[in-house]
Amino acid sequence: MRRLLLGVCLACSAPVAQAGAWQEALAACVAEQTALTPFNGVLAAGKGAERYQHAQGWADADGQRPLGRDTPFRLASVGKLFTRVALGVLIQQGRLQLSDSVRSWLPELPERFAPITLAQLLEHRAGVAAMTRPDPADAPTLAAATTARALVPLIAAKPLSFAPDQGEAYSNGGYLLLGAVIEAASGQRYREFVAASVFAPLGMKSSGFEPGPEAALPLTRLTGPGEPPAAKPRPRMEFPEFKASSAGDALSSAADLEAFAQALLGDQFLSAAVKATVFPRRSSPWRLGQAGGSAGSNTGFWVEPEAGRWLLVLSNFDPPGG
Repeated sequence: MRRLLLGVCLACSAPVAQAGAWQEALAACVAEQTALTPFNGVLAAGKGAERYQHAQGWADADGQRPLGRDTPFRLASVGKLFTRVALGVLIQQGRLQLSDSVRSWLPELPERFAPITLAQLLEHRAGVAAMTRPDPADAPTLAAATTARALVPLIAAKPLSFAPDQGEAYSNGGYLLLGAVIEAASGQRYREFVAASVFAPLGMKSSGFEPGPEAALPLTRLTGPGEPPAAKPRPRMEFPEFKASSAGDALSSAADLEAFAQALLGDQFLSAAVKATVFPRRSSPWRLGQAGGSAGSNTGFWVEPEAGRWLLVLSNFDPPGG
């Protein structure tokens, strides 16, 4: 119900009776939902030149740092949008096409990967290992990796779950391969390319891949196996192998993501043709976006270019807190 109500707030296309009516409707929606589920985070939306923002809660476990527009949050899978846009930049520069075989860029992959295209990886239609749950056997490789390409042998060793284009299943492994392709095509590490080609030109100064002291601390009620949830959210345990990557968990703020939304609303950063390539239409109105969730992070980001609207939700609590 929570997602449905927010979707209605975003998707309403009836003309407003007075300036600010849609903000009032969204504020009522937020009040109703936060009364049902505790919210700790920032919600922002825009329609043309008008804005709505709601922030409540704390960036730390002790209630000392209030959350705000410039607070960086762990994005979970919303960070996959940076991978999509980075691919768009490379397409626009004439360096690759989504019709390319992933093996043409990563020849170390086994022959069974040859039929897989970049488009299929992008849309989770390649059958590459999901890698959504941690495998203890992968931990040493994940912890030691300093580039996306260093993870290619790990993904190559896992079986495909279905033949390309014969199914659809969410795959972090596929997005890790896309990060390696970005490195191969750009000659830079994934993080460096995104920082230089996406964050810098859009003025996203609070965005990155390593949390600084100003970032919202992920707060979770999750505990060990067989234990009840904690009564109060507390800092999640961090593991060195779970790094921000092309599959997610980069950091960004509401202010930076508004700049990102404005870039996706227009055609100056990515041309209309390239934008439509990396964000294929799957709904009407055309909606670009991604939701994300992990321990201490629940996020969402959506843009409707044809309607000139955007919405983002950032929370440092467990799902469904966002």
